[in-house]
Amino acid sequence: MSIEVIPPTAGVRRTLIVLSGMGGSAVYEFTWSIAGVGLPHMQGSFSATPDQIAWVMTAFIMGTVITIASTGWLSARFGVKRVYLTSIAGFGVSLIMCGIATTLQEEIVWRLVQGVFGATLLPLGQSIVVAAYPPDRHGAATAIWSIGIIGGGIMGPVIGGGVVEFMSWPWMFFLNLPIAIVAFFVALAVLPDTKPDPGIHLDGFGLTTIIIAATAFQIVFGRGERLDWFSSDEIIIECSIGVLALYLFIVHSLTTARPFFRPALFRDRNYSLGLIAAFFNGAIAALPLVILPLMLQQMAGYPALEAGILLFPRGVGLVIVSMVLARYDRHLPQRYVLLVGLAMSFASGYVMIGWTADVSATEVIWVNLVQGAGSSAMFIAINTLTFSTLKAELKTEGFALYYTVLFTGATIGIAVIVAVLTRMTQVATSVVGAHINPYNERFRLLNLPEIWDYTETVGLATLQQEVAVQAQMIGYSDSFFAAAVISLVALPLAFLFRDPTPEQSTGDREKAVEAAN
Repeated sequence: MSIEVIPPTAGVRRTLIVLSGMGGSAVYEFTWSIAGVGLPHMQGSFSATPDQIAWVMTAFIMGTVITIASTGWLSARFGVKRVYLTSIAGFGVSLIMCGIATTLQEEIVWRLVQGVFGATLLPLGQSIVVAAYPPDRHGAATAIWSIGIIGGGIMGPVIGGGVVEFMSWPWMFFLNLPIAIVAFFVALAVLPDTKPDPGIHLDGFGLTTIIIAATAFQIVFGRGERLDWFSSDEIIIECSIGVLALYLFIVHSLTTARPFFRPALFRDRNYSLGLIAAFFNGAIAALPLVILPLMLQQMAGYPALEAGILLFPRGVGLVIVSMVLARYDRHLPQRYVLLVGLAMSFASGYVMIGWTADVSATEVIWVNLVQGAGSSAMFIAINTLTFSTLKAELKTEGFALYYTVLFTGATIGIAVIVAVLTRMTQVATSVVGAHINPYNERFRLLNLPEIWDYTETVGLATLQQEVAVQAQMIGYSDSFFAAAVISLVALPLAFLFRDPTPEQSTGDREKAVEAAN
């Protein structure tokens, strides 16, 4: 199904339409990128552990997954303007509620709602801006729309760090509210109504089962570590629900006449491989969202503003690679671009394994630059290869499934990496702590600082605190190792894709670069 959007226009009206489309998309991207820097402060406010506070990000992505697959149907059924206005309004309310939440549970619920309403802002915002221009200027229109997305993604961590440093974390959400309000009223005034199609078909059973399956598995991975995996009845029940829902979705898709995702999608080799690659890409992208802000502020001792500045080069690397690939795309085989992107991701993760609490700002900056460059190369190459051989009539639902898998990979990636952090911190605490006793000759004969005198209560408490710090740093190193392994495991996928023909690849590369921006 396609999304019916506004006809081309000009003058002041076009400018206002473009601003309304950019505003909604920018609010989503800014909220997405700014929250990571505030996680340590939210963790303190809610007295949460790292695996608990990670749900602030996980819930947002889960909400996005729930809605994004049905964006095309929603817009066709109710009209672009109505859906877009509802999304901005709902997103604005969720910004207020996230800022005034007093418990972690409230925060997670409202972040989930935020993702549900925000999922349509990116695709509809882009459609609104592009449709305001004639076909021969669609490339320029997308570049204009991308300014808000790039600006939100790059400046989010820096502004978020400053807000948290000099104000408080709720202002990360309140800061976005004026933009959402302006975008809402401008869209209300200038966007024409598009004709709804009440009779448009929706495979409700297929949509429901895929949402249940994705949500169940995300909860399993998110809570599995805390509940000791399959020792918990809850995890067993949730996993069973996920497996059953996935089974029903597959059987239904193969037997119904009009499934939500047509089986013909999976007969395309590049598309099927692309879904696997998108899942890995989403998981790899989880690292800078959650783990790095926590590590830089809690372990390395950087204030929130400095942590945001240190994360800024990731956005710079993303933009640089996007511009290079846009300029030289015809000369670069996309399989090799994907290979280089995965290699850069692995290299940055491998370097971070050796980080300590004394890691220098210079090293953090260049590693984030490489990581951002690799992330951009991966996304553009995977996007291009995935859709390069897919038939035109399958691309709309192909994009819906692709982004559903991408965001699902992100939520599961966050859950897995945080689970590694939690478990390995516990293991390291036990292993390191076992050596701290007066019967260990090596430990007893060490020339310890007076503050670590284990014969005194204060010294013993200080020593225990140091063990906890070092154990957590070991946990972070193991998390970085897990991220590097994910990149390494995904490397062979680059050799399995088929290179598209020049005619197939040109348009898809341009779309992929636009999406990356």
